[in-house]
Amino acid sequence: MGNLLSATLTESEIERQKNAEGMEMTLDPRGKGDLIMITIISIVYSFDFLAVLYMFWNRKYAPIKSKNITIMALIVAVSVVWFVGDLQTNGHIPVAGTHLVNCMAFGMWMRTIIGACGMLSLIAFRAHGLYRVFYLHKPYHGLGLYLPFIIYWVCALVVGLVSQLLKSSMTTEFIPNLDVCSFNQKFQIAIFTFLWVTVALMAAVHWRIRKIKSSFNESREMLVTCVIISAILLYVTVMNYVRPRYPLDVRLRIINTCMDHFATNALWWQIMWAPLFKCMFDRQRYLDQWTYKLQNDGFQREYDMDLNGASSKNQKPILLASSAGKKEGGMFYAIDDKMYGIKGPTSRDNSHNALSQPSQSTMPLSGDLVRSHSTRFSAVVERHHEDILMEIMMEESNGDGTQSNTLQPKSQLYTPISFPDAANTAPLNLADAQYRHLDYVDSNERHLV
Repeated sequence: MGNLLSATLTESEIERQKNAEGMEMTLDPRGKGDLIMITIISIVYSFDFLAVLYMFWNRKYAPIKSKNITIMALIVAVSVVWFVGDLQTNGHIPVAGTHLVNCMAFGMWMRTIIGACGMLSLIAFRAHGLYRVFYLHKPYHGLGLYLPFIIYWVCALVVGLVSQLLKSSMTTEFIPNLDVCSFNQKFQIAIFTFLWVTVALMAAVHWRIRKIKSSFNESREMLVTCVIISAILLYVTVMNYVRPRYPLDVRLRIINTCMDHFATNALWWQIMWAPLFKCMFDRQRYLDQWTYKLQNDGFQREYDMDLNGASSKNQKPILLASSAGKKEGGMFYAIDDKMYGIKGPTSRDNSHNALSQPSQSTMPLSGDLVRSHSTRFSAVVERHHEDILMEIMMEESNGDGTQSNTLQPKSQLYTPISFPDAANTAPLNLADAQYRHLDYVDSNERHLV
């Protein structure tokens, strides 16, 4: 038999059909349907590979970093191994005359142990890490983090090694006439029992993190993960019990493989799509909102983040000013450094414009900078008062002396205004007032300040 998959009916496939008829079985030849499925899933995993590269390229972007990029990359890797195992086990490709005839290596180790068990254990490991950080308040390292993962993999290796030592007739063996691998029914029951135990352990770990706050959507991810995995495993279990020879039916084998890898990609993307997409198209705004939620949920210590420096360097400093006579409360006004850069005597109009000009500053507020700005503000106000008093004195002196031949407009009365020290001193910490104000702002319009 040949070992190349073709979109047309080949002689080897015709021979397989005849052999199946002699064994009183119905066999659908491999062909265009299998080739299209393999092409589509391969393109999907190629796109996943590019996403993983982009994830590592932006590994310092906090929303991406928080997802544990190493685990997410390993999930993609074991999913690809699972796909290769499915191609052989589900009968999508010719295996005669190739290394694919090793049913134990591809059907048991690649598909079940490394593929399915590997993905489930990595998802459970990620959930256990979150539980350790947010509930036990322990670091994301140490023996306590890795010990459950190690114990599980010791058990998985024991299952694999015991299966490897058993006779092929008791586990899985290659059927040359049909060019497929056949699994012993009792062995399949043992394998699916181990998979269901793995899913139960994963669900139990996710249940422990159900009360984590909304910063990273762990509650939603937990629900979606458990539902998808349970549904797919239930379908595969029923399929193997009701139709153990489903690899001979082209529709059933394509549906089975597509559902397996729809599940793996759905799990990966429902965790990673938001940080990857936002990093690409709305990087700074999403980072600001993410950091604000981090502080709002009280997780800044767990992630060891300096929230005062987490924003972009281009973030404008904001001053919270109340709006007198308005029920909706205060508004945000940006601080402009230009108002402090006035040199020499300043006219009334210029002083007013300088004080009311909107911000173009890109320097973040700090305690020393606020004190410096407050001092300069007091100096500007003092110079402004001196200019007003000077004009009043000049008008009075003109009234006592000789009058000019030209008509002078009647002088306007100016009343000097004094500012108490408390009013001239800007608050050193604006964060509390700013975040209280953010509660009245729509979540899509919030900016971390």
